Amino acid sequence: MDKTRYDDGMMMMFKSFALALLPKAMGLVLPVMIVLFGLGQGAAVAATGPWQGSDVFSARLISALDRLGAAEDGPSSLSMGLEVKLAKGWKIYWRSPGDAGLPPELDFSASGAVTAHQLYFPAPTRFSILGFDSFGYEDHVIYPLEVTLANSPRDLVMAGVLTGLICSNVCIPIEETLTFNLPRDANAPPLVAAEARQIALYSARVPRPGTSSGVKVTGFALGADGVELRLTRNGTPVRLTAGDVMVEAPSGYSFSAPQLRGDRLVLASTGKPAEALVGQSLPFTVVTKDWLLETTEVLAADALTPPQSSAANALLAMMMVAFIGGVILNIMPCVLPVISLKLASVITMGGAERGAVRRSFLMTAFGVVVSFVLLGGGLAVVREAGVAIGWGIQFQDPVFLTIAAVMIAGFGLVMLDVVTVPVPAFIAGRSGRSGRTGRTGLTGRASRTGRTGVGGGQGLMGDFLSGFMATLLATPCSAPFVGTALTFAFTTTTAKMMVIFLAMGVGLALPWLMVAALPQLAQYLPKPGRWLVTVKRVLALGLFATSLWLLSILAAPYWGNTAGDEGWQTWRPGLAEELAGDGQVVFVDVTAEWCLTCKANKALVLDSAEMTAAFRDGGVALLRADWTQPDDAISAYLASHDRFGIPFNIVYGPARPDGVVLPELLTSGVVMQALSAASRP
Repeated sequence: MDKTRYDDGMMMMFKSFALALLPKAMGLVLPVMIVLFGLGQGAAVAATGPWQGSDVFSARLISALDRLGAAEDGPSSLSMGLEVKLAKGWKIYWRSPGDAGLPPELDFSASGAVTAHQLYFPAPTRFSILGFDSFGYEDHVIYPLEVTLANSPRDLVMAGVLTGLICSNVCIPIEETLTFNLPRDANAPPLVAAEARQIALYSARVPRPGTSSGVKVTGFALGADGVELRLTRNGTPVRLTAGDVMVEAPSGYSFSAPQLRGDRLVLASTGKPAEALVGQSLPFTVVTKDWLLETTEVLAADALTPPQSSAANALLAMMMVAFIGGVILNIMPCVLPVISLKLASVITMGGAERGAVRRSFLMTAFGVVVSFVLLGGGLAVVREAGVAIGWGIQFQDPVFLTIAAVMIAGFGLVMLDVVTVPVPAFIAGRSGRSGRTGRTGLTGRASRTGRTGVGGGQGLMGDFLSGFMATLLATPCSAPFVGTALTFAFTTTTAKMMVIFLAMGVGLALPWLMVAALPQLAQYLPKPGRWLVTVKRVLALGLFATSLWLLSILAAPYWGNTAGDEGWQTWRPGLAEELAGDGQVVFVDVTAEWCLTCKANKALVLDSAEMTAAFRDGGVALLRADWTQPDDAISAYLASHDRFGIPFNIVYGPARPDGVVLPELLTSGVVMQALSAASRP
């Protein structure tokens, strides 16, 4: 797709030419139009003006009021909006359009009813084409407009000229006369219009100076790779994983979308060298889904460097959080699919010598830790490729699900002595164990040590595989402390990310490490006997059930999604905020077929009679997002709340339009408290 880049000089020449002609033309036309419009519409009640434009662009004026009151009681200013609709592929611009474009402007100079006006610009979208960035809007936008009215007892009759530029493959200048009429009733108060809500929604997305979000700029400097920006909230670094930063620099200077580097955002210079901007005050705007920040900062010359002591302390603290989270994962509902693997590595150790116990449990723990490190490394590679990452996303991959289902079913067959999987001789030799038949392999038959089964009598390789598979299958869900650790890991450097995954792996492996450190604990287990054959069969059934569960996740798209439950709507971006803006309390549940903690929350709390009645009596809007399969919108939604895994639940309402985030494990009391906090005071 070719892109026409208009020269700044040509743009200024066009703008000057148009503005020179407008006063002469409008001086003749506008008074006549205003009179005719007033005569024809004076008795009508309307909060919208007529649409003007073409087949690819249309615009009109709208008002937050349907009617004005008496002149002395009526507002000296009126909240309005410039509403614009665009055909697919066309865009209109922000106040600072970027590498190309012109922002829209309104001229009410020929309208005596308006003494002043201010046009506001909602947070824009970045458009990148052939290396050039511009900022604006597509499809539909409302520019909030504040007008100051002349003191008059008559109906409001106004008209203004809209100029600007719209672009697709080509750019077209626009020039439209927009008219608007609003009746005045001296015997009645002003009447709020339905359009007031739309204007308010777009006004809420207008970046304004200040720190209402609690986010502050603590660093703004030129580094080796571009402009570096550090944001904090309550002294804690804000790691922007979804959003944008727009620097309003002089003509010729431009910057790329921000890239997260540790606790800093780096904006690469894509125009003139940014060194010339050092020491200058630069306005810039930070845009996220949940908060906006507009400020002006002086660009410093020295690159931002985090204090080494605080950085080291933060890493140590997060390592401890990750370790605790890993320990907690051992008791989360997510361990249910691998409970057979866990038990198989324990029950066969009764009567074994201490050295064998120590080696077996150390190898299982090693498998757990290695799988965590490999999982972290894989996610790091995916992140570097620019793909959204999340905790448990391996369960969104049909290849992984198929391989895992086959392997788990194979483990079940081994447990039943149906198959024997050969193991290399050097591995079997090191383990010091072989089957009675003289063959080495993964087999369910009793070994010389008395151990059997996967994770039991097959030597160190079987122990390792038990730990390895247990981790991959037991980590699709988040848990207390895990979410915090993952947020840090997914937004920091690759090296620190690997350290966090290592700490979490050690936490999950802690039960095996404890037995390895105290092998005498195995003496309290019963010695192998005929009872073990029955237990092995039960555990094999558990493995087959796990395999079927994995296959059911593969088939989930053909069965319909989880949002089809009675009373629940399918989540889409912006719907929760829109409903909350209408005064409703909204509960959002992000779930997946592979998230057993999500299903536990649903069965024990969300679908309980108590919560069903509370949702119904409170008129709560219930939204459910299904993350069983990859979904960029859901990934971005989670990232906007600094979350990378599920379960994720949040409550919106008039009192908390930003939302109340709930913990991973729900209780009725926690949900009730959030609903109360979000409802209207």
